[in-house]
Amino acid sequence: MVRAAYETAYRLDGGYLAEIEDVAGRDVGAEVLVAEQAGRILGSVTIPRPGERQLSDSREDELDVRLLGVAPEARGLGVGAILMSHCARVARERGLRSVVLHTGEQMLAAQRLYERLGFVRVPEREFVITVSDGTRRIFAYRLDLAGGPGEDADSGQDAEAAPRPAEVA
Repeated sequence: MVRAAYETAYRLDGGYLAEIEDVAGRDVGAEVLVAEQAGRILGSVTIPRPGERQLSDSREDELDVRLLGVAPEARGLGVGAILMSHCARVARERGLRSVVLHTGEQMLAAQRLYERLGFVRVPEREFVITVSDGTRRIFAYRLDLAGGPGEDADSGQDAEAAPRPAEVA
């Protein structure tokens, strides 16, 4: 599902697409969360287990999020906001101060979502990668959890009908 979400919107290298597909491998060292509704997986995000980190530039008081993806047919339903709001709740429950992530410069819809939820760019953590067709800038974002924006983003959906995050077994 995440690969389909990414490759329909972005041009990505095969190695990264293979990493995206390796959900079982990711779930060994992290927690893969999914939003599902009526047995259909609508979205997914990966967070570290308590006390662990996924990103080399994350700090002990940050929850670092990776590979947020929303199924193409579920876009516009608030699934990404629900998953990211859940990540913020998990970070608060763990006593962390912020949520951090990286995203590609070409991932404009993701950037709009993060900014709408209160994330801000962190230029000092940004970098450039080399890919088969050139280079890409990787943006860094942070959401501070002092009770500010993004705490519980309103998806605009009825609470009973909204997809709920659940761990992948």
